[in-house]
Amino acid sequence: MSARTTRTATAVVAAFGIAATMVAAAPGSLAASAAGACDVVAVTDLADAARVQADAFGALKDLRVDVRAPGTTKVLATAGGFESAARPGFGVRHRSAALPALAALGRYSLDVRYTDAAGKAVSCADSGELRYLPHPVVTLNPAGQPVSLEKPTATVTGKLVLRDPRTRAESPLKGRPVSLTFVGWLDEEIPQSAVAGTDGTFSTAFTYTARNTSSAVRVKADGAAPVTAVLPVEKRKVVITLDTPSSVAPGYESRFRIAGKVFYRGGDAELHPLPDTDLLSEGDTCEKRDIFGPKCGTISAGDRGTKFLWDRYTLHGDTVLAVTHRPGALLDGVSRAPVTVKVDRTVAFSGLKATKDLEGRLTFRGTTRIGYGTNMEQDLYRIQHSADGKTGWKTYRSTYFRRTGAVLRTLEPGTFPAGGSWRIHFEGAEGLEPLTSPSFTVVTP
Repeated sequence: MSARTTRTATAVVAAFGIAATMVAAAPGSLAASAAGACDVVAVTDLADAARVQADAFGALKDLRVDVRAPGTTKVLATAGGFESAARPGFGVRHRSAALPALAALGRYSLDVRYTDAAGKAVSCADSGELRYLPHPVVTLNPAGQPVSLEKPTATVTGKLVLRDPRTRAESPLKGRPVSLTFVGWLDEEIPQSAVAGTDGTFSTAFTYTARNTSSAVRVKADGAAPVTAVLPVEKRKVVITLDTPSSVAPGYESRFRIAGKVFYRGGDAELHPLPDTDLLSEGDTCEKRDIFGPKCGTISAGDRGTKFLWDRYTLHGDTVLAVTHRPGALLDGVSRAPVTVKVDRTVAFSGLKATKDLEGRLTFRGTTRIGYGTNMEQDLYRIQHSADGKTGWKTYRSTYFRRTGAVLRTLEPGTFPAGGSWRIHFEGAEGLEPLTSPSFTVVTP
């Protein structure tokens, strides 16, 4: 974007940059002539800011450049704080911060000082003329109505023109492609494209969901400085409701479920189903593994994310679980639905009875349950008899029952005594308390 004349190098103006042909020099130095001139140039960037640029054979120490108007001795600005970048095959490019005083000059003179690789202080000079070429500029129009969950589609419009930096005159760049990048789930970049019309304007639409993490949009076109804007939004509050109790006492190592629905409170203050929510579970741990894999929770969504089901195993301790969600550009904060969990470690019996059929077989029926939920683990139980229902309990059958399931066992004739009372005894297991059922007598159909 600039052109200059110099005593030691020729700068070739390209469409949007400069290529310089340097004479040979020692490492750690600028290309220079015996007359004390060196290859330093003033350049402009896409934002029309003027900077001092030096292409050197290696790194330069203590580089300092004074800017003067030609034929004067007054220093108008001093370039410092150079950023250096290696250019494979072309040495190292050193570029200063923007210098407004340089941009206002047009023609310029530069006095250069640095220390070369041998530790020698070097002084040289250069001069030229800073010229600005017209270049593409992309602009965005102010957004219309804010994006919200009720109105999730945003229309982004803008203009692509060729601008003269001095006169600010613009002419449309018809038919040029424009690329737009929106932000999706987990900051994923979602590209969209548009084409500038006869007047340079372009337009594209993008629909947001609860998962988009930002309303920012970045617009680029060849040769133009990128433009970033944040679209206005009206955030909505997420409301998570539970279809299952908010306080549960699941059995030790039992499987239970948390279910519910996801809504948002709209601008009308009413609750509306919220699809595509990125639901998360809090407080879940994988404390144990078995042959089927880790026993931890799995949360899944249905009806396009408006309903959820959380299958959970409770293991060793009481806790508070919660259903929540990731933040979103259209969401007002993060909501959560807590569930208090108090682990039940006691097996319960219900409906126990013993019946004797016409063939003389004795069958025990009933159910076992440990807390809330289901538990497919099996433990050892003992079917015991006492003549007086108080003392002398004797085991007549040792068998395995599921912690949540049916009790169904039969004793064949001649293998058990008549009369008396019966009970079922559980001696306990890892994490579970021992338990003995109430005694009961035989019923004859």
